[in-house]
Amino acid sequence: MTELLVAIGLIAGVIGAHEVGFWLGSLTRSADEPFDRQVALIRASTGALVAFLVGFSFSGAASRFVDRVDIVVKEANALGTAYLRADAIAEPQRGELKAAIKEYTADRVVLLSREGRDQIEPLLAKISALHERMWRSALLATRDNAPLMAVVLPPINDVIDLHSVHLAMARRHLPIPIMTLLLGTAAISLGIVGFGNGRVGRRFSVLDSVYGVVLAVALWMTIDLDYPSIGLIRVSNLAVAETLAAMK
Repeated sequence: MTELLVAIGLIAGVIGAHEVGFWLGSLTRSADEPFDRQVALIRASTGALVAFLVGFSFSGAASRFVDRVDIVVKEANALGTAYLRADAIAEPQRGELKAAIKEYTADRVVLLSREGRDQIEPLLAKISALHERMWRSALLATRDNAPLMAVVLPPINDVIDLHSVHLAMARRHLPIPIMTLLLGTAAISLGIVGFGNGRVGRRFSVLDSVYGVVLAVALWMTIDLDYPSIGLIRVSNLAVAETLAAMK
């Protein structure tokens, strides 16, 4: 639903900016060649600036998306390793540790799924308790056994640390001032295109539509890529799901 609202908002913004520009241009319709040349220059310069800002923003969003994918794979590997190394400890801690790791992994699968969007807060609230269960079980089972500690504790520590890193990456987005500048500059660019059309009293519907659609799609993809928890482009939970399936 959120991604649909974003798309509708961008389409409305594209149409609105162009129409406001066309209306202002129609109010100043007159034969003024130097002024029209200046309008064309500003239109080209603004378009180039929009292209630069979109490219910069999309590149940053894509980089953050790749980082999020990588951290999911690292989490899956850490969970799988922690689960396997739990076999090195004795019962009852072995069963407790494996149960906690398996429950934690199942929660990660839900967190990264589209269906788990409404469960994010409850699942995040459980994490500290699960971390404590895993760590306590491992400590009790490896107490006074340094070699066993060196085998069992590191992957559990990695799981706990990677959660903080994952959470930080999920909250890392394009700064609001830059996003505001990007959207504002895009609106100005479309407004100037409409202004030029209004000056000559003619709509170039096909050309303007192509530019408007391309710009709206580029902006939508940038926003959607930067907010994978609410958009169509999502970080896959396949790595964690496969790790969970392997926990028998």
